[in-house]
Amino acid sequence: MGMNTELQAQVDAQLMEQGAFAPLDLLFNSGRLFYSDYEAWRRREIDLLDEVLMGDRANIVAEMERAVSYARSIGLVEQPQEFSAWGASGASAPSLRVSMDSKLQRLVGTRYLPSQNAPQMDLFFDNPVVALTNGIARSLSARNGVESRRQLDRLYVQAPNHSDLAAFDQLVEALDDLNRPIEDAAARLEFLTAIAPTARHLLGSGSRDYLSPLWRHLADALNGLGFSPDQPNLHRSFALSQAQDWSGVSESIVSEKEWWLHAPLCLRLTDSSFKRRRRAEALTAWCHLCWLAPDEAAAGVSRLKQPDLSGLWQAFMECEDDEGTLTVGDFPAWLLLHEPGLARQLSVDLPRGESPGEGNYRCVHRWIHAHRAHQQQEEMALRKKLQQSQAVLFGVLKRSIGRE
Repeated sequence: MGMNTELQAQVDAQLMEQGAFAPLDLLFNSGRLFYSDYEAWRRREIDLLDEVLMGDRANIVAEMERAVSYARSIGLVEQPQEFSAWGASGASAPSLRVSMDSKLQRLVGTRYLPSQNAPQMDLFFDNPVVALTNGIARSLSARNGVESRRQLDRLYVQAPNHSDLAAFDQLVEALDDLNRPIEDAAARLEFLTAIAPTARHLLGSGSRDYLSPLWRHLADALNGLGFSPDQPNLHRSFALSQAQDWSGVSESIVSEKEWWLHAPLCLRLTDSSFKRRRRAEALTAWCHLCWLAPDEAAAGVSRLKQPDLSGLWQAFMECEDDEGTLTVGDFPAWLLLHEPGLARQLSVDLPRGESPGEGNYRCVHRWIHAHRAHQQQEEMALRKKLQQSQAVLFGVLKRSIGRE
């Protein structure tokens, strides 16, 4: 099977953001692995990581092999990586097993770097400063504050002018803060937003494991605080999204009163639901966003990087005829015509307002059910109504009938 362009884009994005590609990250990004399950594995609550992978095992392996093939084709060099349990330290700490399947074990247990960035082992062992900085990065990624501080103190002695000393010190202090309650959530949000790029620079892919408990700590401090349009990121859903707790993101949003009136919450719920493979939930949030904030919906497609949504959006944008074009607010109605089966999953009462796009959605939804029930009089009345309201959608409707 040929290389999927979406897989290629994911490899390229990882390479740009982290300087390396790891098949493990592909599992997260494709919804095959929930971060909470990965954390449980790192805490030894799960014996094998493949026990919690979502989907067919053969398909998962084939998908990773295609991504690895592309990584090799662009000159990336394979580097083994091992995973130890969080809280374990020292050379005697046993490595965690990904799978009893040797192929899956090898795929997840590697990452791919540009050849010029691949570590030189002689340099690593012979240079104590390099060994220390790598040791600090590993300890921070393993959330081991005591070992991080011990090695940082040694770095202060051996290389007091090292360019990364202050940054490492800041990261170690932030890990220590987990033991204290957050008194000023806004200040903490500002701090975490500022150190995240530093963590990604110094820890690479390990920054995810380092930052996740810090964001969850903030999410706990924000529990019970309602959403404010003036401070959209000072909400539990944002902190949990940074921690990649997608179930928590969805729960915190749907519990918010009238969440559909806030574009950031619609966007986050769309993202978290797609990542949890809750397609109807994701498309519900997306429909609300199209009606509420069309410009943000148009911009959000590229930000979310969800293949399903991107494909739908591309088809929608190409839908035009001599009668004109569609507006963003018409996407939900077009979606029902494109996939009539969704009329069983998305409510006819989904719209909360009276905009033209919401009216067209109701009209199409009712038409689909009338068409299925062979209620010809009702069906014809709804067709006429849609033709008068949105001629392009009416054209889509006629073509959908022709496909039956």
